[in-house]
Amino acid sequence: MRRTAVALAIALTSTAVAAHADPEPDPAAARAGDANLESTAHRRGLVFGGALGLSLTFGGGTPAGGGLLLRIGQVATPKTVITFTVGGDTQLHKVGDEVIANSVGYGLAGGQYWVGPSLWVSLGLGVGNYHCNQCQNDAKQTVDTRRAGLASGAGIGVDLVRFHGVVLGLELHGMTLLARGGMITTGGMSLGLSFD
Repeated sequence: MRRTAVALAIALTSTAVAAHADPEPDPAAARAGDANLESTAHRRGLVFGGALGLSLTFGGGTPAGGGLLLRIGQVATPKTVITFTVGGDTQLHKVGDEVIANSVGYGLAGGQYWVGPSLWVSLGLGVGNYHCNQCQNDAKQTVDTRRAGLASGAGIGVDLVRFHGVVLGLELHGMTLLARGGMITTGGMSLGLSFD
């Protein structure tokens, strides 16, 4: 029994010494050790992008058209980019035999977050405006209408192809403009190209 107690004491002592000899690595020290290594992250520094595609607008009387958006951002974490987006949609409608273009424009500050290796979501807040040329009002009169106000936007996208820092992707986005005289909502599907 004495031998068993001695063996148990030796085993406990060697376990305690081994645990004391191998402390958990400090995460800050591990990051500092990798500081001079070349980064393997997909996104670094400033990122640029743009998207072009089809759009639909509701609440303005001219549903179909095309849209363009430009995005610049600063990488905050490996999965998060702080973004500033400028976008616009143009919708076409006929007045008699004439085709007239209406427009929605907006500027949003927000963020883009990768929920997976290729899937991202975005949110933004800002300002926007809507210009309707020769549209009918509630009294069935043809008028030019301009509205400006607060805007909010959201998007979801998937990176289809990546070649070094160039990414081709598909995205769905929407923007809602809250202005005096009503609410305008526009959304679309676009093919995007970004450089990160």
